Formats: sequence, C-alpha cells, structure tokens
Amino acid sequence: MFGGVLAITLFLPTGAAVARDPVPASASPLAPTSHQTQAVKAIVRVLPCLGLPEVRPANYLMSCADANASWKKVKWASWGAKTALGTGDLYQNDCQPNCVSGHFHTYLARLVLSDVTRTTKYGLLYSQATFSYSVKGKHLTETFGLAT
Repeated sequence: MFGGVLAITLFLPTGAAVARDPVPASASPLAPTSHQTQAVKAIVRVLPCLGLPEVRPANYLMSCADANASWKKVKWASWGAKTALGTGDLYQNDCQPNCVSGHFHTYLARLVLSDVTRTTKYGLLYSQATFSYSVKGKHLTETFGLAT
C-alpha cells in the first residue's frame, strides 16, 4: 500500500555536554540511602500461621494449632518500633466445657502488640499481643504469645 522509505532523525548533543559514563545509582536522588535501607529493614511485623510477615493486618489468627483465638477488624492507630496500638475484635473460644464443645465470643478490645524479637529469617517481629476489654462491666486483660 505504501511505498518508500521511512526516515528517522536522531539528534544527539555534541561536545562536552555528552556524558560518556552512566550516573552511578548512589548519585541518583531516587536511590535509597543506607539509613533509608536500614529503616525499611527495621519495620516490625507479625508472622501469620501461613505466609510471610505482615504489617498492620486487620485479621490475624493467633492460635495456629486449634484456631481458638484471633483478632478481627482491627484498625491500627499506630505501628512503631516498640509497640503497635489498635482497636478491633478479639474472637475466641471459651473452651467450656472443653475447646471442642466450646463457643466463640467476640469482644470489642484495645490491642497492644509488644515484645519485639529479632529473628534471623524474618527480621523484627512482635511476639506478644495484649487485649483489654470488658465483659458484663468487668474489665479484663488477656495476653497471647505470637508466632516468631
């Protein structure tokens, strides 16, 4: 249909303005500094039963073996180097008369993650979850160990 030649002209700068070597990545304003790289590595996370560590999970299963305790619908107010603070539901089995025959209950709770542990495989992980909640006007506090 078309006959002929298509010509493309490429204009290159001449003289001293031509850079002969690429700019090293360390000179780029977008390259992370060693301080920024360390900060990324220093983020504290939680280790779920399956999968990779997570930051600010809304839902988390705390008892991997029997699934008798978890948190759900947590909204995080803060997530820091030493603690994380959130509010959501503690969902747990009352294990009455035993865990197989028990019933699950949901409690609106304040959640504090703490006791940061440094692991070889996953870096920094919170290892403890403390819930504060009320049942029939009685204030309760319950602490769970987290996977590390």
